[in-house]
Amino acid sequence: MSRLYEHTIAFLTALFLTTGLWGQGEPSAGSKWNVTLQGGAGYVPRTFNWRDDLMSTYVYPTGAVRVGYQTTETDSPYAAVYGYPTFGIGLGWDGVSTLHYKGISRLGSLLELYGFVERSLLRYKLFSLDLDFDLGVACNGPVYDPERNPKNLNFGSHAVIYVGGGLTAALALTDRLEAGVAARFSHFSTGRLAYPNGGLNNPSAVLSLRYRPVPVPKRDRSHRLPENPSVFFYEIYAGGGIHRCAMEWMATGSTTPWPVWSFGGSANYRYRPHLSTGLAVDMNYASGGFIDCLEQSERACYGDADVDAHGPYKPFSGGVGIIQHLHYGNFSAFAVVGAYLYRRYGVREQRGKLYQRVGLKYVVPGVTGLFVALDCKAHRFSRASMMEITVGIRR
Repeated sequence: MSRLYEHTIAFLTALFLTTGLWGQGEPSAGSKWNVTLQGGAGYVPRTFNWRDDLMSTYVYPTGAVRVGYQTTETDSPYAAVYGYPTFGIGLGWDGVSTLHYKGISRLGSLLELYGFVERSLLRYKLFSLDLDFDLGVACNGPVYDPERNPKNLNFGSHAVIYVGGGLTAALALTDRLEAGVAARFSHFSTGRLAYPNGGLNNPSAVLSLRYRPVPVPKRDRSHRLPENPSVFFYEIYAGGGIHRCAMEWMATGSTTPWPVWSFGGSANYRYRPHLSTGLAVDMNYASGGFIDCLEQSERACYGDADVDAHGPYKPFSGGVGIIQHLHYGNFSAFAVVGAYLYRRYGVREQRGKLYQRVGLKYVVPGVTGLFVALDCKAHRFSRASMMEITVGIRR
């Protein structure tokens, strides 16, 4: 066991015990913060075909500390509708570097900083079943290097995106202390901001201990938000992101950060104040340099006849899809599942007719309808195309 690991465990244990002792008296009015320690084991499944060439063991240690704010009846009226969720910040560690590696190539451990939201699916006096979702960034150790780390095709950047979630079954030990066991899943990826981008998709089994000074309120199923005056709303947006070309990587062993511009809009029906569904139109315009590079790379990889049979390459693409919003005050999470109506992006560069966009949106208060959004555009429900930042107007 490394000294860094020992010191980390000692620090987290001291933090937890200090927090617990500090809160032994009656909680002060408005004391809604809780602390959770997690520890367990993660597993590297064979989701990438070079796994067995890279490593010989697949189980590694994990740990995390999470600080959450428990919403109650005095918070936003949306809290009751969503079952009084907990919002918080977590610091996690995935000890992938402890695995046994073959040869000189290896992966590094990942340190995650993320926000999370959690809500109870079932809650009784002594037992609860909770679902949570995490989103943040992670610091990655060794990255791909053609000479010193050639089989690490998982990460081309020290900074990666982290998405996770889990289902936790917890047992109340006291009025304020819960012990739990969780099944979790973690996804690490550069979001196509760097290449290679094999990423990691790892399940884990986790034990947890939580200090909770304020209990989760009982859900009032009769609670309803005020009727929303705008049943229909419309959005237009513009922005863009960076795309790394897989074909360029195959042809040259390197990639260029190509800009891709995004614009579009949606028409939505808000059938509940916290739920809306609509029809979205999404369009992209790639730089001319990207289109030229893509054609040259595919010619190098597959030959002139293959490329000529495909037809001319065009920088514009567009499609239509279904968009779903989950609203919480000025925030919303959204997802789009769409189909391309026009796309001439080469023979093999992210093939398929379907695309997906998943992200978060914030409507700026005091500025009529202005919003900012961050989302990941993907294909095949698993292959990131780019991270997008957009600005728009909602009416």
